[in-house]
Amino acid sequence: LANTKREVKKNTSKKQKSNAQSTPATAASSGPQNCVSQVKEDPIAADGVQPSGRPAGRKKEKEKQRQHSDQSKIDALDLLWNKKKEVDAEKDRQREERYRAALALEQKRIDLDKEKLDFKRMIQEDRIVRLDTSAMSIEEQEYYKSVKSSILSRRSAST
Repeated sequence: LANTKREVKKNTSKKQKSNAQSTPATAASSGPQNCVSQVKEDPIAADGVQPSGRPAGRKKEKEKQRQHSDQSKIDALDLLWNKKKEVDAEKDRQREERYRAALALEQKRIDLDKEKLDFKRMIQEDRIVRLDTSAMSIEEQEYYKSVKSSILSRRSAST
């Protein structure tokens, strides 16, 4: 009876086995081959991760938290990307507006330059039409006569 109490005390102070399937008899009799089969059967040990003694759902819970965190980061990045697209679209719209305004201004300037040239041309043609050719030589008179006739024909065609 005293020996049994000692054995019970010794057993209670010992560490518990990590694998419930192994017994002292099977572990001692089978040798290293049995250890290899145990490693292959145990999915946690096969991955190379040692059991940590945490509750079984803790790892899944942490993985869910990571996925949720990753998803919230993705959502935040998507939101920022969409805002950037909106800002870029607004900048493009403003740039197009500035280009249109600059184009309209350039077109106005070109039209004004054309009007100036037309006005100068009209003044010069009026001077040629009113020119007194009586003091000129015959060749000059013929030249100015042909120029006057072309000016007058062009003016009558445009009117």
